[in-house]
Amino acid sequence: MGKRTGIILLMAAAVLLPASGCQNKNNAGSGSAKIYYTTIESGDYYEGWASQLKEQAESEGASFEAGYAENSVETQVAQVKSALEKGSNVLLCGLVSPDIAVEVKAAAGDTPIVFINNAPPDNQLEENRYIYVASDEYMAGQYQAEYILEKLSDKDEINVVLLKGPKEASGTIGRTEGLKQTLKASGKKINYVFEDNAGWNEDNAKELTGLFLMTGREADCVVANNDDMAIGAEAAFEEAGKDTESVLFLGVDASAGGCEAIASGKMDFTVYQPMSSQIAAAANAAVNLATGKGIDEIEGAEDGKHILLPFEKVDASNVANYQ
Repeated sequence: MGKRTGIILLMAAAVLLPASGCQNKNNAGSGSAKIYYTTIESGDYYEGWASQLKEQAESEGASFEAGYAENSVETQVAQVKSALEKGSNVLLCGLVSPDIAVEVKAAAGDTPIVFINNAPPDNQLEENRYIYVASDEYMAGQYQAEYILEKLSDKDEINVVLLKGPKEASGTIGRTEGLKQTLKASGKKINYVFEDNAGWNEDNAKELTGLFLMTGREADCVVANNDDMAIGAEAAFEEAGKDTESVLFLGVDASAGGCEAIASGKMDFTVYQPMSSQIAAAANAAVNLATGKGIDEIEGAEDGKHILLPFEKVDASNVANYQ
């Protein structure tokens, strides 16, 4: 009996050893998730994301650390390498630029990545390994255009001031494209009387709008890729003594400031970005990928590479629901 037992044990070991040898150095597919979040820069917005991601991750039994790249490609790549050396087995990543997705993936090696905050090119995503969690940015711009067309339905020609985020940001590109294509499809004559990048920043938007107002040209609406820029533009109109009642001011995000501006009549429209839902989905996806599971069961999952959660329209009629 002793000899047979020994043979059985040796056979069992022969089966188990190759299986354990296939595990990667980060132990993805077993144990708990050790999440590292590297994002674009510090500041209230991204630190707010980090705080909520940490809370969500820890509620799912994962550990969580965050780092801020301060818009430096070199810093972001170094953060990824350092996190893996310290045992992280999944990354949450807000890319400094979509162009560096290849570099971040190379630094990550076999470690799965959940991209958030800034989209990598679609060809850099891979089913259940490199995924992107967001809302469809095109829809935000489309919703803005639909509101403009509804409110200015009596006009055959519409003068638009457009304030955009950073040039390469996926939010800037998607929101601007959705706006322009939807307005164009209306058949109306659309004049972009002023268009510039204000970098998501209220002060920049205020300054740029002030420059536009000095030209003396008329605007029917001011459309911004986010709420802060819309608020800055409205403030520039007020400071210049311009009529704001006849001009539509539109943003995106339904931020606290944006909702307050709508409630007080300073802004007309925004689009709610379901940040809490995105955060929950991103943390859930990170835990799944770190432990060898897919994302198919997560709400909003598409094709194993995207989790897209819908935007919502916000104006004076329903803004109280978002405050």
